[in-house]
Amino acid sequence: MRQPNHPESNDKVFGVWDIAAFLLENRKTIAVFVAATVSAAVVYLLLATPIFVATTSVIIDPNRGAELFNAAPMPPTMTSDQSRVESQMEVIKSDRVANSVISRLKLEQRSEFATGPSLFQTVLARITPTSTASAAGEAGPPDTTEFREVASRFAGKLSTKRIGQSLVIEIAFSSADPNSSAEIANEIAESFIRTIVEAKSKLAEEQGKWLSERLETLQQQAFEAARRVNRFRSVGDSLSSQDARAKLEELESIATSYRKMYDDFQRQYNETLQRISYPDADVRIISRASAPLGKSSPRTSLVLAFAVILGGLSGTAFAAVRLTGDRAVRSLMQLSTNVGVTPLGAINDLSEASIWREGKLRCFSRSAPARDAAGGTLSRIAAGRLSASVKTDLRRLRTTIASLTANPDVLCIGVIACCEGEGSTTVAACLANEYARSGARTILVDSCADSRTLSQELAAGTTTRTQPNGRQESERAVGPGALTLALLPAAESYLQPGETNRLLTERTTAVLAESRLEFERIIVDLPALLSSDHWKLLIPYVDQVIIVVDFGKTTVDQTRDGLIELNLAGGKVLGAVLNRVPAIARKTWS
Repeated sequence: MRQPNHPESNDKVFGVWDIAAFLLENRKTIAVFVAATVSAAVVYLLLATPIFVATTSVIIDPNRGAELFNAAPMPPTMTSDQSRVESQMEVIKSDRVANSVISRLKLEQRSEFATGPSLFQTVLARITPTSTASAAGEAGPPDTTEFREVASRFAGKLSTKRIGQSLVIEIAFSSADPNSSAEIANEIAESFIRTIVEAKSKLAEEQGKWLSERLETLQQQAFEAARRVNRFRSVGDSLSSQDARAKLEELESIATSYRKMYDDFQRQYNETLQRISYPDADVRIISRASAPLGKSSPRTSLVLAFAVILGGLSGTAFAAVRLTGDRAVRSLMQLSTNVGVTPLGAINDLSEASIWREGKLRCFSRSAPARDAAGGTLSRIAAGRLSASVKTDLRRLRTTIASLTANPDVLCIGVIACCEGEGSTTVAACLANEYARSGARTILVDSCADSRTLSQELAAGTTTRTQPNGRQESERAVGPGALTLALLPAAESYLQPGETNRLLTERTTAVLAESRLEFERIIVDLPALLSSDHWKLLIPYVDQVIIVVDFGKTTVDQTRDGLIELNLAGGKVLGAVLNRVPAIARKTWS
């Protein structure tokens, strides 16, 4: 059979209602993925080591100490504040500061930073004889590889950032111990300041050494210039008096220049000696770190929120991928174009009424036991507790059937589904109840010998009568519950001992023939098409057959196969009814 085209799939424009219907239909899949990701997140939160972050702040003060050594503040440097701050941040993260902190606090001995021996090293240590030095308790040279690993872990836990556009640097250190994180953060700031002080002290020493050498040279030059001036004054020269005066002024100017240079260098030398004796950094601590009160990671609310979002997106993606290969019937258009059967109408999901009327949210109604679900639905049908939308659907279905059957005086309709649990019993009960309420004399026949849902739920008032041959036969229960129609229970319920299933069909057909004389509408609940062959024996005795298609469950292929089976058995297919349609799905139909 050639597969018909599906024109609506090409021109379909997905909107808000399509997305809402898709999410509602795949709520179980999405819920499973969300539950899985949340469970994994909870396990992670229980097993993950909490991390505490302590912060300390330092400020760069270029003029710090200038009032002690200079009368005026030091002239500003040519570098910008951004360059100065970034340079100091790199100094904080340098190996020199890290090695100083690791050595002073002995971080290599802490379990958080220590590197345990590998499995190979452990096995090698067991099979290798112990050396004499180790047996004597002598320590070998430090393991530089291990120290570098400790420094690498230390650098991974350290972070720095500039606070706004200020000259303040925030130093943050993360650790599994809150007290340890505060201790290390404070030690980093102190080591950073010590590093600057040591660098300045070393620079001052080098400057002092160079100034000392330069002073000796300037002292000799100034002494020689002064001696030339004195010699010229005492001995004189053969020049004229005017030239001699100019020569003297030149020598005095040279001597004064050398003397001034010597005095300037002497002052700088004295300041350098003072800085060497009292070195001071241009950085100071403005806020010391304290033990954090709460963990910084993992953040419980953030992890759980991320797990919910990830699970929802994963479940939605999985459902979307699965939908590409899904051939379930979800619209009346598919019944006519993909299956080739006349759509009679659609009936809303009757389980949705319990959400508002009974206060029960049946999120997983499809997973409920079929008998319990059908029993509750049939009870609501018998009591007339149907929603206005379902009553409207039934009236439209009755009108459509009347238009297709030309309103015969007696009409026997068989209601059948492709597979078990697709709602044929519910549709049969609804249709029979609608005919009865419209004034037609109606009988509902239960021909499902296996399930007998109608017989068990609605035939509580059935009585028996004695036949002339002495056999007991069930009498039709007129008006079970709130139903205003007659109900014929399953034939199996009135089989006598010793009788075979061959009499099931005989009894049912005999009752159908008798019912045509008393009733105007006969609704027969037939067994599923693909579950048994018992329905084939009853098909010749019904006028029209209605196929019940379960929304989102019955596939196109199953409906086609059932339609072929009905045609081969000689059944006259009136059309198909789409059952259990969610109310939101109707909004997606155009």
